Amino acid sequence: MLVALAAITAEALSQTSGSGSTAKAATPSSPAPPSTKASAVDSPAVTKNSSSGGSDAAANPASKDSGSSKKYQTSSGYGTTTPSSGSTRKELVVERASVTLIDDNMVPATEAGMLLGELAKEGQIVAKEDLVAEIDSRSTKAKQRVAEAEMRAAEASAENDAEVEVAEKAVEVSLAEYEQSKDIRAKNPGAVSETQLRKDKFNWEKSKAQVKQAKNEKHIAGLTANAKKAQYDAASIELDLRQIRSPFKGQVVEVMKHVGDWVTVGEPIMHIVGLDRLRVKGYVLVSGSEGASHDEVYGKPVTITVEAPGGKKHTVKGTIGFASPVIEGLGSDRQFRIWAEVDNEKLIDAATKQETWKIQPGSMATMTIDMNPPKTSPAARTEPAKGKGKVESLKPVTADDKSGTNKASSKER
Repeated sequence: MLVALAAITAEALSQTSGSGSTAKAATPSSPAPPSTKASAVDSPAVTKNSSSGGSDAAANPASKDSGSSKKYQTSSGYGTTTPSSGSTRKELVVERASVTLIDDNMVPATEAGMLLGELAKEGQIVAKEDLVAEIDSRSTKAKQRVAEAEMRAAEASAENDAEVEVAEKAVEVSLAEYEQSKDIRAKNPGAVSETQLRKDKFNWEKSKAQVKQAKNEKHIAGLTANAKKAQYDAASIELDLRQIRSPFKGQVVEVMKHVGDWVTVGEPIMHIVGLDRLRVKGYVLVSGSEGASHDEVYGKPVTITVEAPGGKKHTVKGTIGFASPVIEGLGSDRQFRIWAEVDNEKLIDAATKQETWKIQPGSMATMTIDMNPPKTSPAARTEPAKGKGKVESLKPVTADDKSGTNKASSKER
């Protein structure tokens, strides 16, 4: 037993010394472990983010894909709060909004040809449907005159009842002759032959067919008149297409073609813009404390400050007329488009007495959206009583009225 115990002890000692040598040999070639100091520095940052509302990914939705997120340089939004009567009113400020045109048209040529007549000049104010250019229409006018003459002739033929009346009279005459021949033959069979009787009957039936023919020709003449009228209308439309008119009230800002130039269909002739009403566009963020949703913004009142040339600023008020339900961008740059329409005003220069527009398209602007507009008071929402045209005011009850009322009540009792 002692011999066996000594053998087991010797084997254990040999295994211990072998494992120690293996670890000692592997130690120089293994990489150095990360320092404890670096881990201690990183861990507080993670704890701080977690305590302030979650991990980095939760605090910043763009942390994963910030490298590929889409940037909109013309948009910026942030929320502010201002105290008002003990309550908090939220405002959403959209910076770097842009003033754009609503009515903006590169007036095209609707027919091919040479420009004739006087064209509208740059800077000219034009009304809707004003003639601003004309394409050579001499051949079209000739086609219109021919179509008009043919239409008038066809209409006159369709309105003429003479042929029908003549055919109806012929029926009466032929019928009378046929009846007379039958009476004579009935009294004297040899006076009128069978052949003559058949001829008289044929003439009567032929007259009835001629009435149908006259009515049919009159109907065809009416259809022909309609066809000629369609040809006349087509020539009139072609002539109208060669007269270029302004699509809206505006101002000519550029003329590309001049008298004598040849234009093709769809080629722009001039540029007309409407400046009396403009649209201010911007973008609103959807994430973070600076964000909002499209239904929160739509229909809200907005104050727009436009940065005019020369350092001047103009302030106008309006309403958010559109908030897109489509979100654009990625991560923290996700945002949606909004716009508001505002009326423009004219200014008169003191020196030149020339009229200029207060707001110019292409200017930058700041939009301040009132997210919590004041609600209408109940008194303002009072409607007239049903069946009455106006609300009657109540007269205050005086002491005399009260006494009178008491006396009347006592009499009734």
